[in-house]
Amino acid sequence: MVASRPAGTPMSKIERALTLTPGGSSKSKEEKIFVTVRVRPLSKKELVGKDQAAWECADRQTIIYKGPPQDRAAPTSYTFDKVFGPSCQTDLVYKDGAKDVAMSALTGINATIFAYGQTSSGKTYTMRGVTESAVCDIYRHMENTPEREFVIKISAMEIYNEIVKDLLQPDSGSLRLLDDPEKGLIVEKLDEQIAKDREHLRHLIGICEEQRQVGETALNDTSSRSHQIIRLTVESRLREVSGCVKSFVANLNFVDLAGSERAAQTHAVGARLKEGSHINRSLLTLTKVIRKLSSEKRSGHIPYRDSKLTRILQLSLGGNARTAIICTMSPALTHVEQSRNTLFFATCAKEVTNTAKVNMFISDKQLVKHLQTEVSRLEAELRSADRVSSYEILIMEKDRKITQMEIEMEELKKERDNACSQLEELRKKMVDNQCGILLTRLKRPESVSHFLGHYSQVKLSR
Repeated sequence: MVASRPAGTPMSKIERALTLTPGGSSKSKEEKIFVTVRVRPLSKKELVGKDQAAWECADRQTIIYKGPPQDRAAPTSYTFDKVFGPSCQTDLVYKDGAKDVAMSALTGINATIFAYGQTSSGKTYTMRGVTESAVCDIYRHMENTPEREFVIKISAMEIYNEIVKDLLQPDSGSLRLLDDPEKGLIVEKLDEQIAKDREHLRHLIGICEEQRQVGETALNDTSSRSHQIIRLTVESRLREVSGCVKSFVANLNFVDLAGSERAAQTHAVGARLKEGSHINRSLLTLTKVIRKLSSEKRSGHIPYRDSKLTRILQLSLGGNARTAIICTMSPALTHVEQSRNTLFFATCAKEVTNTAKVNMFISDKQLVKHLQTEVSRLEAELRSADRVSSYEILIMEKDRKITQMEIEMEELKKERDNACSQLEELRKKMVDNQCGILLTRLKRPESVSHFLGHYSQVKLSR
C-alpha cells in the first residue's frame, strides 16, 4: 500500500537494487513469515470465574494442550519460531519476535509486524510495546549512522466496518482504495507527515491510538473495534559528499488487528454485533488468504480483494516484504476453541513464503543535482585538458627547434672540418714553394761563389 499525497515521490522511480547493500541482498530473498505465539496470564475475570489454564509452554518453541481431553483429532502440541509464556515481558517478545524484521526497513526492505488473536488476548498491549521499542531502535540506529541522512514519515488508518479512515485526519471521511498502474495500491487522500524527531513521532502515534474505535464488551472493557495500521516510511541516503544519488526507501507497518469474537461470549448486540460481524468477516478472508498461500501448490485465485484488510496487506502476505506475526491467546479453558483457531492460523502462516527485495529510490531533485555536479566536473576536466594540450604543443615546438639546431650544428661542424683541411693543404703548399725557391737559388754559380766567400770571411774574422 502506498499513501497518496500531492507532492509524493512517484513509485516509478523505485528500482530493485542489483548491488549488495547493508542488511540486504543483491537479489530477492525468499523467506517464511516469522510466527510467534504469546500466551497471556489469566485475566481477573477468568480468575474470578475460577477458569483453568489449559495451555503450557513446554519450551521456547513449543506450546502444548494440558486441559481435559476434548477433540481427539485436534493436535495437543504446536511448534513455532518462538513461544512466549505468561511471565514473558513485551521487550523480549519484540527482541526475539519482531526486531530483526522491523530493522529491515532501515536497509530498504519492506517490513510488517502484526498481532492476531481473539478479542481480549493482549494484541493491542503487545503491539504498543513492540511499536515503542521499534521506534527507539530506529532512532538509535540513526544516531549511530552519521554517514546517512534519514527521513521518517508516518501515515495511519483504521478499517472500521469495512470503511477506511485516516487516523491523522479523522474528519477526512471514508477513504477509497485505488489501483495505480505505477504506484500500485494507494489509499486516496491519506495524510502523511514527516516526523521531526523521536518525540514528535511518538506524539503522532499517540494521536492515532486516541482516534481508534474502541468499545466495551463482556470480555474486554476497551475492545478494539477496528483494524489499525500505522505505517512508517523510512528513506535514507548517503550524505552529499559521497556523490551517491540512490536512496533506500521502505515501509514499516505496525498492524493491530481487531480480535475475532463469538457473540455468545461477548454478549454483543446492536452496533457491537455489527462491528463483530465485520471483524470476523475480514479475519475470515485473511485466514483464507493465509491458507491459500501456505498450500504447497499455491495455485488458484488468492482472495486478496475480498476484504480491504487483505487488499492493503497484500505485499506483506506472500509479496515484497518481510513479515512477523505475533499470535496472542488466552490460556483459559473457556477459550480453548478460539485458541485452537488462533494456533491453526499461526500454523498456516509459518508456511507462507515472502519474497523481499531491497528498494532503491532516485528522486528528481537528487538526480538533477548529481547531473549538475557531474557536468561541472567534466567541464573542469576539459579546461584542464586544454591547458595540458597547450603545454604539449609548446613542448613539441621546442623539441622541433632543438632538432633543427642539432642539424645546423652538424652542418657547421662539417664546414669547420672542410675549412681545417683546406688550411692544412695551403700550409703544405706554402712550405713546398719556399723550399723550391731556396733550392733554385742554390743551384746558380754566382750564388755558390757568393756563399763560399761569405763563409771564408766569417771564418777569418774568428
